[in-house]
Amino acid sequence: MISPKLRLVLIVLFIICGTIAPFAQLGSYIIFAFWATAFILLMGHFRHGPMLGILVALRKGNIPQAEQLINTVKRPEWLSPRYQAYYQFANALVASHHQDIDAAEKHSKTALELGYLHVKEKGILLYNLARVAFERKDWEKAKTQLAELKTLSIEDLHLKKRIEELEQALKNNA
Repeated sequence: MISPKLRLVLIVLFIICGTIAPFAQLGSYIIFAFWATAFILLMGHFRHGPMLGILVALRKGNIPQAEQLINTVKRPEWLSPRYQAYYQFANALVASHHQDIDAAEKHSKTALELGYLHVKEKGILLYNLARVAFERKDWEKAKTQLAELKTLSIEDLHLKKRIEELEQALKNNA
């Protein structure tokens, strides 16, 4: 995992080396290697961004670091489709951490529409949508989201516990 700043420094370094290499009378293979490496790093920067770092920060519960890394992505539409889904997933988690239910709902729906997520991440997003509906007192929508959530084969015990708590809260309020 290379930080975005280090990746940009390496890109500039390889471009400089690729530019200087002909004057140093290095072989064409070395010149090509410098330019190809810079190109590969540049493509990785735009297609993958800092998504791995964001997901690691979220897994560790470091929301401020995840939010800071999310803000470094200037054009999320340039990310590959899978990484766009995870970008929306990360935004949904950060939004629900900040109790911003509108943003959490928007990002959760977008991530689910994009697809490409594993079952656990889909479960988390469906739980987020059920939670949003519950907080808006839309009991039927919350029940629908929970029913859809139950069709997934989720093995995460923490998520199962949260689902049970939400079901209990729905029973108490319905």
